[in-house]
Amino acid sequence: MTTITQDPKFAGMLPKTFLHGYASASYQVEGGYQQDDRGPSNWDEALKDMINGNEADNSYNMWRDDIELLGHPTRLVASGGKNDPVNQKGLDYYSSLIDGLLAANITPFITLTHFDTPLELEKRYNGWLATGEKAELFFQDFENHGRLLFKTYGDRVKHWITINGPHVYTLLSAAFLKKATFNTEVDMWKQGNNLMMGHARVVDVYRQEFYPTQHGMIGISLNCDWAEPIDGSAEAKAASIQVNDVILGWFADPIFLGKHNATIQRIAGSALDDFTPADWKLIHGSSDFFGLKHYGTKYCTGKIPTEPNLMVLFFGRVEQVVEDLQGKPIGRKGHGGHPYNVPWGFRKILNIVHNRWTSASVTGKAIPIYITENGWSSENESQRTFEEIINDTEREEYYAGYIEAMLRAIKEDGILVQGYLAWSLLE
Repeated sequence: MTTITQDPKFAGMLPKTFLHGYASASYQVEGGYQQDDRGPSNWDEALKDMINGNEADNSYNMWRDDIELLGHPTRLVASGGKNDPVNQKGLDYYSSLIDGLLAANITPFITLTHFDTPLELEKRYNGWLATGEKAELFFQDFENHGRLLFKTYGDRVKHWITINGPHVYTLLSAAFLKKATFNTEVDMWKQGNNLMMGHARVVDVYRQEFYPTQHGMIGISLNCDWAEPIDGSAEAKAASIQVNDVILGWFADPIFLGKHNATIQRIAGSALDDFTPADWKLIHGSSDFFGLKHYGTKYCTGKIPTEPNLMVLFFGRVEQVVEDLQGKPIGRKGHGGHPYNVPWGFRKILNIVHNRWTSASVTGKAIPIYITENGWSSENESQRTFEEIINDTEREEYYAGYIEAMLRAIKEDGILVQGYLAWSLLE
């Protein structure tokens, strides 16, 4: 089989500045949850009686080994507040990790928050669902979190993500983290607005206080799988658009276009608060790049579920299926159906991002896209033998197809993609 690197039509396509590597998340890999004065996060509390990240991959102690194979906020400030004491041991850990990466010629791409919040800030303010004066205090704490990282590491780190997947983070709040109190029809829009506001405010801190001397880039990472109309009907086509609006347009329209998405406004109604003119000024244009997390594709039938569950509510409020009208699966099934291997869907979502939010004809200047997550999970992989696991042809097939789809989007569709991070390094 000819690999992508051996295919002459893709030779010399990517510039030397193209970033390629692996993504990760601190809670999911570090472990060491009681080491060096680390404070608890919302996930430590939520998973304390379940399979959890107390040990994880032990990257906190084995990071040098991890680099050869190629962070977490409460590690830095145990309680998370702007007036709470800084954990120097935590700062030193990440500083050593960054130095180790750079010594190995690996570019660090740091995320300020990946689905987790210091537990103390959940108790003080209700986290990303804070309101009124508590919301302002929470935003100030998040600004200070960013300020601490920019000041400590910005001389060496030039690529920053503020928030990883605000859409999924809000879903996790509804389904698990805040399940007992989360009012889906109100709180999803409230948390979404707060996540956008927190993102914009910490970006403003970086641009005003640190960019003039550090000259890095900062942005947000948004998730979206492709939703393909199952046929040519108006209903299926409209459903496909609605899925992309609910998952991606919810955050991309305010950040890149400076307005709430029309579909979101229709669905949320009065539950969606508008931003003040001053807030809109911060939010619009608050991302130097479009970070995209993408895994798979499903079909939209155009039907509306009569009893929608949380997954339906958060992923478009329309019926999505994985077989076409003849019963043929859309692609190879990953573990639990996440994802299905559909490379052509990746190219389509890249075109949607380009045409709606990042092309020069839309924004006045071309905004680069970074793929911040893309990866495969084989069905029941944890139950396979070691020999079966390392015979990793399914994952090879997935990455070959998706990377080729990205290369074709760059070469044939003229889309500006400047980086690709596979999910994941260790998990």
